[in-house]
Amino acid sequence: MDKLRYLIRKNLGIYFMVIASFAFALMGCCAKLLSDELPSVEVMFFRNFISLIFISYLIYKIPYKKHGGKFLLLAFRGFAGTISLYAFFYNVSNISLGGAFAFQKTNPLFVTLIAFLFLHEKISLKGIFCLILAFTGVLLIVQPFAPEHLHTGFDLKNSLLGIASGFCAALALTSARELGKFYNVEIIALSFFAMGVILPTLSMFCANFLSAENLNKYDYLFSHFVVPSGFFTWFLIIAIGALSCFYQMQVTKAYKATKKAGVVAGVSYLDVVFTLFLGLFLGDDLPSFVVLTGIICVLIGGIGISLSKDNKK
Repeated sequence: MDKLRYLIRKNLGIYFMVIASFAFALMGCCAKLLSDELPSVEVMFFRNFISLIFISYLIYKIPYKKHGGKFLLLAFRGFAGTISLYAFFYNVSNISLGGAFAFQKTNPLFVTLIAFLFLHEKISLKGIFCLILAFTGVLLIVQPFAPEHLHTGFDLKNSLLGIASGFCAALALTSARELGKFYNVEIIALSFFAMGVILPTLSMFCANFLSAENLNKYDYLFSHFVVPSGFFTWFLIIAIGALSCFYQMQVTKAYKATKKAGVVAGVSYLDVVFTLFLGLFLGDDLPSFVVLTGIICVLIGGIGISLSKDNKK
């Protein structure tokens, strides 16, 4: 019995991350279902609005301890994270759920590259191999050089938005590392959710002044507000916000409960596996062999990078 308790305590961070990954996958399912009625910009707005209410309550209850002083960087973190969400939720609406999550999971690769190029952090040989493997996976998913009759990947628009989702998320995460020295975690999250409410609100307002042609062309950025109708739609809206908040809490618990952050980060890739299967229940087609191989390469490369960071400590 004592050994069982020790084993549970030792791997508590992993258990929390498995729960978090499943919650994030369920949130993606809710977003996918909502996209049948609401544009992706509006889905993102509701997700952030509910999360903003929750994080505001937390800040009210938890005393503020750090001195701040990096407002522009804080605003940049919120802006970059929100741009990432524009692309992510558009992908969720328009391609397979597993594909959208795989694109989003490229952010550790970009974090590693940004840290290497601008923060002068070293990359091990294992890290370089994992980077090459993961980016090879991205090429297999996008298939930019394949002739049209052999192309089995996603269309160019969604592919570029998917890569933008991972890159902008990496910018947000890299800036959050520096912000942690000056702000509580709750304040950093607040900047993200607040920007995630303000920008889509502006997008939906500006949509009233755009032509139908431009609205169709830039539908990942602008859309008219659609009044949600029906109990099920409102249930999904509340669920997407609740699951997002629950996901954030479980991730925080996971990293607090472990001494090996890289292992926990590797486990977080389970949400891609979950969404591949959940997406089938929502009507997604099975990915082609080439695309599935690409997704697996992204997963292995990302997990390898996460583990290599632990080995350097």
